[in-house]
Amino acid sequence: MSTTDNNQNNQQPPRPWYKEPWTWGLMAGPAIVVVAGFITLYYALSVKDSLVTDDYYKEGKNIILEVERDKSAAQHHLSAQVYIQPNWDGAMVILDGEYDATQKLTLTFFHNLQENDLKVELMPPENSGKQYVVQFPKPLANAKNWLVRLEDSNNQWRLEKRWNTDTDGKAFQLTPKYSETPQA
Repeated sequence: MSTTDNNQNNQQPPRPWYKEPWTWGLMAGPAIVVVAGFITLYYALSVKDSLVTDDYYKEGKNIILEVERDKSAAQHHLSAQVYIQPNWDGAMVILDGEYDATQKLTLTFFHNLQENDLKVELMPPENSGKQYVVQFPKPLANAKNWLVRLEDSNNQWRLEKRWNTDTDGKAFQLTPKYSETPQA
């Protein structure tokens, strides 16, 4: 017997492609990309784009109105000191400046996650003082960054602050964002 006959007898038939590990390794990359593409498509179709608006003109007018409310707060020398209760379920607001103390006020906490937002009404103090106390329907979420807004019920003025719980703690001051500055 020759060596070629010996090699042909010892030679095994080739394995099918699906039993080769390198084949599956090559196919894994494109398969992962296809699955990730479908997941991305699902999120793109199911999540509402809240940052996109259909009426840019109307939004622009609203921005002008918001700036006017900030300027009105500055003209009335408004500022507020906010104290959050230790267990995050209430607040005390002391408001200074010229305002109608018989009006309800609205205190709003905005967060990046909309489900953490909290809006409460502040009833006028009985003794016509400047101190408003409110209990929240639920404690504030354990989060670091907030936008806090205090406004009157007639939408004439507003006070705002970006509140960082790490640096500001549970007491902070709200001031007008814009003020009338004389042009030189």
